[in-house]
Amino acid sequence: MPPSGDLDAPVSGLPAQRALYRGQASAVPGLLGGKAVWLPLVLELVRLVGEGRATNLDSAADLSFEISGTEPRSGGAAPKREPATWREYYGFLRGLRLAESTAGGLRLTTCGLSLYSEPTAARLSEIFADRVRLFAETLSMLAHEALTVDEVDDKVRYLYEQTWRSRGNTRIRMDWQEILGLIEGVGNRRWQATEAGRELLSGRIVVTPEAFASGDNDPAEISKAPAEIATILDELRTAARTHESRSTYNIWVPSPPSNPNKVENLRIIVNAAFEKIEREELFSFICQRFDLARSSVNSMLPFMRASGVLSEVGRGVFEATPPARAWIDSGDDLNFIRILHANMRFIGEMIRSVESDVPRKAMYAEAKNYGVNVDKCRWIASFLVDAGLIEESRYGSLRATSLGSALAAELPLADVSPTQMPATDGRHADDGGAHSNKAANLREQLNRLSLEPFTKGQPSGRGLEVAIRDLFHEVGFEARTVGGSGDTDILLQWAGPDGSQSSAIVEAKARSSGSVSHTDISDVGIETHKERHQTHHVAIVGPSFSGDTIKNMAERKQWVLLEADRLGAIAEAAKSIGLRPCEVGVMFQMPNGLTAIEDLLAARGRELAIISFVIAKLVEEANDSKEAISARDISRDGRRTDLSPSVDEVVAAITTLSGLQISALRQVDKADDPKFSTYVVSDVSAGAAQLRALADSIESGAASVANT
Repeated sequence: MPPSGDLDAPVSGLPAQRALYRGQASAVPGLLGGKAVWLPLVLELVRLVGEGRATNLDSAADLSFEISGTEPRSGGAAPKREPATWREYYGFLRGLRLAESTAGGLRLTTCGLSLYSEPTAARLSEIFADRVRLFAETLSMLAHEALTVDEVDDKVRYLYEQTWRSRGNTRIRMDWQEILGLIEGVGNRRWQATEAGRELLSGRIVVTPEAFASGDNDPAEISKAPAEIATILDELRTAARTHESRSTYNIWVPSPPSNPNKVENLRIIVNAAFEKIEREELFSFICQRFDLARSSVNSMLPFMRASGVLSEVGRGVFEATPPARAWIDSGDDLNFIRILHANMRFIGEMIRSVESDVPRKAMYAEAKNYGVNVDKCRWIASFLVDAGLIEESRYGSLRATSLGSALAAELPLADVSPTQMPATDGRHADDGGAHSNKAANLREQLNRLSLEPFTKGQPSGRGLEVAIRDLFHEVGFEARTVGGSGDTDILLQWAGPDGSQSSAIVEAKARSSGSVSHTDISDVGIETHKERHQTHHVAIVGPSFSGDTIKNMAERKQWVLLEADRLGAIAEAAKSIGLRPCEVGVMFQMPNGLTAIEDLLAARGRELAIISFVIAKLVEEANDSKEAISARDISRDGRRTDLSPSVDEVVAAITTLSGLQISALRQVDKADDPKFSTYVVSDVSAGAAQLRALADSIESGAASVANT
């Protein structure tokens, strides 16, 4: 007979239960020592952090009691005889969100401050119940009846569909419940909830097994799509548009820790463009609202166009599309998902693919049939989670909610086919754009690691160093990590157009506080590193930089301060259009290097747009009059467009199309007879990317005529 699902505790609605479960940690963070010292040790650590005495992570915590003299409880593990370092204790404190790492050591979070002001077992019990999955739920089982550890574990596995490899996950929860006074032994290896345990459960949301059911009994009711959105969806139901025409463009939306809901952040941006707005004003608003570098906003703009929420209605003038305005007016995020589905692949199809509780890996495999890679899948899934259409049923698995299933049932979905849809976005596709996607993934990793000094047990900041090295390597630099005491973090080298060598050192500064200040920098040390490696340039990479002191120091020393996101955006754009390392390297030149590289990226982007326009005009003329057309005529026709290319720009585009110039080879000695000229291999990867970007522009121009 299966275990009973009765839980002797108050419960709340299923949406609230699922929301609670999604925000909890799947495992209890480990704490060194035996059970006998856990409670006093946690309270002591919180007190010391609150008093500002956790400044050196590699020093041992200065405890006020002898942990080796504390007797372990019966069956408990032997306590650690000596205090551990703050670095070793930090994993537990971070896991319960009691403390966070800053440049000056550890500091208490809001949750940690609550325990600091009320250092009791009862308060710590509440934190465990709030933070750890199935902590309150296992306690509820013991409030209902006395059970052994094995019996509790069997119930958890059955009722909550857990696939734990051992009973250790249940045992660690019950160990903490014991030392916190929430449960007590009643003999015969059985445990039951104490009065303190029942008090903890009083009025608390408890996740019930029903929250894990594969489907709700009552079908969800969803709002009707506004006319502007229904129209674009109807195009997919008829022959007006094919599902293959939906985009597979790269996705990027701001999601800072203070505002992690991506759908809500996109709503804020679209609302700012509800009426016509100049590019500069829009970009300034987004930069200030989400504390972003301008390059990050530049990288988001193509997605907003491809997703159908923003359009350029004049040169440098943007406005929310009619469907996007209908979404904002409705206040219903289902309408955003409808717009996204109409314009991008594997939106409603993702909901369909996870209707029966599917592991993420299986969903990623399904996405390949639609030309969508793993990185884009993660972004799409985050949109659907934020909109309440799918949920993480357990670690590594997704499941459609009743609301999601109802929406998927009304959407025009692409047929399931064993053959893959071709990708539609040229260099952003999964085949021809594999390198660009890799650069995009590296950028995301760079942003994350810039805020995580400690990753996977590596030394402080090592993860960020490796990510920076890989990012520069992807753009064509010779990049290697150096590290070690008294040396720089990354050494970069690259060749100029004439074969001359340039170099730079990069100092990586990962800070969980999100900011690097002058106290994190040793100007003497950096100048020593620069001299040791005889480099031309210095760059410091961090999540952001605060205070005038560090900025003035960098200006005086001719160092480049690079926000991780800005560096990632530059590298991603440079990779996609085929900039050579010597061109990217201009960003190290003070004082205007960063402005120069971003101007170069914008200029190259305009060149490609003009090439696309020229091809479109040539194809149009060939179809209409079968006559030749001059650069002057093309430029004149272009005055009516947002691009408005000059005659010289059109001539340059025609020159490029007439004789392709790439940088895969470099001529060393030119001879009168070309048979005797000598060459060396140059920037092959950049040359290939240039050709891909050029091919995309040519195809885009031709397709724009075919689709009109």
